[in-house]
Amino acid sequence: MSVTTMIGLRYYRARSTNGFISLVTMVSFVGLVLGVMALVVVVSVMNGFDRELKQRILGAVPHVTVSGVELEALAAELNGFSVKAITPFQESQMLILAGSGSHLVTVYGINPETEKDASILGQSMVSGELKDLQGPDLELMLGQSIVRRYGLGIGESISLVVPVVSASGGTVKPRLYRARLAGTFAMGSELDHRLGVMHLPDLQKIAGENRVMRITLDDIFTAPLVAQQLQSSGYRVGSWTDKFGDFFRTVRMEKIMMFVLLSFVVAIASFSIVSGVTMMVATKKRDIAVLRTMGLSEWGVFRIFLVQGVGIGGAGVCTGLLLGVPLAVNIPLIMSFVDSVVGFSIVEGTYFSEIPSDVRLSDIVVIAIVTFTISFVATLYPSYRATKLQPAQVLQYE
Repeated sequence: MSVTTMIGLRYYRARSTNGFISLVTMVSFVGLVLGVMALVVVVSVMNGFDRELKQRILGAVPHVTVSGVELEALAAELNGFSVKAITPFQESQMLILAGSGSHLVTVYGINPETEKDASILGQSMVSGELKDLQGPDLELMLGQSIVRRYGLGIGESISLVVPVVSASGGTVKPRLYRARLAGTFAMGSELDHRLGVMHLPDLQKIAGENRVMRITLDDIFTAPLVAQQLQSSGYRVGSWTDKFGDFFRTVRMEKIMMFVLLSFVVAIASFSIVSGVTMMVATKKRDIAVLRTMGLSEWGVFRIFLVQGVGIGGAGVCTGLLLGVPLAVNIPLIMSFVDSVVGFSIVEGTYFSEIPSDVRLSDIVVIAIVTFTISFVATLYPSYRATKLQPAQVLQYE
């Protein structure tokens, strides 16, 4: 250990000799701890919401769709990408007529046998199974929210209004069909309010055949790359980013903005470090002058007081992480307890039954680096000012 570090640590341990400096130091420490804890918890909760929304929405919608291509040719084009499933698919808009009103839905035409690997629909069934779509009649499954809204029951007949485009493409005529409600599903997202599912041959029979292949990827974020490659090969391609890209970019932007805003809490706490180190410099003027006359360089003085700020900042950041990470991991349980005490839930009326949390190592590392850097920078100016003290001026009246 160098002499400057040893002196700096001694000053750090001896700071309690001045009550006001100790108070400022404690305020700095507590502010850093609370700021880091808030960053960890808020970022983890926003990660949890982002993860849940992606699972509930992107788990059901097609990641990539390609029109007018055969399975073998498409599989050859996708070499190099991690593909989970390639299945035939069709999407149509239609109006359902219930006793108490009408509702516009997007109907997916699927193959129940291959749907297990392609989406989370099979895992989201509330009543019935996907294989029930292969009945003798025209079968339809709807989101539970739609069924509840219109008071529909399993096995009940529903009227479907399907727009049919003429051969010339100049007119659209509605056609009326009767379908039986074969089951309901609940994914805990907006899809429960606007999605229906039919057997692919049945949908093609009433809405016209539109040959589309749906690609389900292991990594949904490779969808733009897959779409770009297929478009360069001349295929007509769509991806989930066309419909939901703006939504998830907004969620990401909110996370960044919350990180920036909460970083100001750390910055405010760091201002107290500036005050504390500045006052320590003022009380140690004589010591600095004596050390300078004994040959200590300006850089040595700088390092002595740098240890002060780094010690406070490092202790605050580490304590904040040690308290914040367990808090973020257990935030669902903690908020459930709070809800039971206050008598209501802050997520009541939403798709979520509890506040989700997703603690990511990468975010923890970024928080640690950013907060420590802020506290480190706050120490530089008062440490620099200590180097400018003139020993002769300080000691002339001693």
